[in-house]
Amino acid sequence: MKPSSETTSQDRLREAGIRITGPRLRIYDYLQTHRTHPTCDVIYKDLKSDDGSLSLASVYNVTEKLAEAGLINELISPDGQKHYDGVIDFHGHFFCKECGKIMDVSCCKDFLPDELEGARVDSMSLIMSGICHDCMG
Repeated sequence: MKPSSETTSQDRLREAGIRITGPRLRIYDYLQTHRTHPTCDVIYKDLKSDDGSLSLASVYNVTEKLAEAGLINELISPDGQKHYDGVIDFHGHFFCKECGKIMDVSCCKDFLPDELEGARVDSMSLIMSGICHDCMG
């Protein structure tokens, strides 16, 4: 399900069969507007000041539910940390080994190696790591 500019966060949650609660809506909206691939700890820290009742456990539970529903992507960085991405259109990611930044990378999902001709591919990801242009100086 690809979000359109006409549908609201509440509509997308409903379409995915997720009951709308304050924390779910806030976390989903946060991931739609913060394109920094945050961890649960970062999401919690950023949202805690606006909602004193929000718990870190809630953030973990909500991000897991949103990822299972296909509303957000879960990324595992080279150091093993889980990061979350509100952009669900097909794209790749670049992990900088120096500063830890995660960058979105445009790529074509129509690429299919000859070895997979005739197979059904249900998911595909592109992960790169190295040193970003800012750290290269």
